[in-house]
Amino acid sequence: MHTRTWLCWLIATVTIAMLAPHPLYHILLMLVVTYIFVNRRDDRPLARSFALFARVGAFIWFGYILFAIVTVGGARGTTVIFRLPAIQLPAWSGGIVFGGSITAEALAWGATRGLGLWTLLLIFGAFNALVDHHRLLRLTPRSLFHAGLAVTIAIAFAPGLVRTVQDITAAQRARGHRFGGIRSWGALISPLLAGSLERALQLAEALEARGYGRTVSTTPATGRTLGLVFGLVGLTSAVIGWLWVGPSSFPLVAPLGGGGLLLTGWAAHQLSRRVPRTTYRRERWHRHDTFTWIAAVSAVGVIATMRLIEPSALVYYPFPVITAPSFDLRIGAAILALAVPAIPLPSTAPRRAHRLNADRRAARREAPPQHPLRVSASD
Repeated sequence: MHTRTWLCWLIATVTIAMLAPHPLYHILLMLVVTYIFVNRRDDRPLARSFALFARVGAFIWFGYILFAIVTVGGARGTTVIFRLPAIQLPAWSGGIVFGGSITAEALAWGATRGLGLWTLLLIFGAFNALVDHHRLLRLTPRSLFHAGLAVTIAIAFAPGLVRTVQDITAAQRARGHRFGGIRSWGALISPLLAGSLERALQLAEALEARGYGRTVSTTPATGRTLGLVFGLVGLTSAVIGWLWVGPSSFPLVAPLGGGGLLLTGWAAHQLSRRVPRTTYRRERWHRHDTFTWIAAVSAVGVIATMRLIEPSALVYYPFPVITAPSFDLRIGAAILALAVPAIPLPSTAPRRAHRLNADRRAARREAPPQHPLRVSASD
C-alpha cells in the first residue's frame, strides 16, 4: 500500500486506542493489528521486530499488574483478594503505600492501563514492520531536507556497519587470521575505519553531484524563517498555557495555537518551495488505499461521535466495585473496519497493460482471416 495510507491507518488506530480505554476494545485492536501483520508481512529483516514489540508490551503489562500493589492514596476497591504488610513512605516523598489490601479493582485497573500500552506498542510494531522507512522519510517537507538526510543516513548506518564488519571478518579469516587478543583486532578496525572514510567521501561526492543543498531562489528567506520561528513559539506557548492553567485558558490559547499552526504551515510551505525535489519512481495509488482511507476515517468518526454522545461506553472504570466490561457492537464494527489493509482485493492490471490488451484485441479483429496453405498431390 501507499506510505500515506499506512500513516493514515496508524493515526486512526492510535486515536481509537486512546479514545477507547476499554479492555475489550483494546484486545480487539490487538487482534486486528496482528491479523494485518500476518497477512501483509514480507521477508524484510524489519518484519522480525513485531515479535520484539509484542514481548516488550507483555512485559510492561505484567509490570503494571505488579505495580497495582503500589498506591498513592485514593480508592483501593472493596473486593479484597489478599493482604500484604503495608509500608507507607513519609509525606515528603508522596506518602506512597507499598502493600496493604490487594483488591480485584486495583489489579483490574493496573491490567487495563498496561493493556493500553501493550496495544500501542503492537500498533507501532506493525507499522514499523510493514512500512518502508525510506519511503516514509521521503514524505518529510522539503524545507527539512537536512533532517531527512540525517535520519536516512542514521537508519542505514547500523545495517551497513554490521555487513562491513561481517565481510572484513570473513576476509581476514580466509587469509588465516585469528581474532584473539587486543592486537589481533587491529586487522578489523583499520579496514573498517578506511572503508567508513571512503564511503563518507563517496556519499559527499554523490550529494554534490546531485546538487544537494541547491535552492531555487538565491534571495534570503529571512521573513519565512522568522514566520516559522514565531509560529512554533505560538504553538509552544498555547500548549504550555493549556497544560499549566487548564481548560479555563481555552479562550486565550485557542487563537494563539491556531494562529501559530497556520503561521507554521505557511512558513514551512514557502520554505519547501525553495528546495527542488525529483522522484525516480513514484508510489502507485491503488483501490486498496482508497478503501483503507475510507475505513480509517469512518472508524475514527464513529468512535469520536460515540465519545461525545455516550462516553461511558468507551471507558472502563473498575472502581468502587469491579464489574464485567460491556461491549458495544457499533464500536466493535468500527474497530474491525481497521482490518481493511489485510483483506485481499482482486488485483487489477495497470492502465498501460489495459491499453496494450485492448490494442491487441482490436488488431486481432481487424486482421484478415488466414487460411492454411493447401498443397496438391501433383505439387
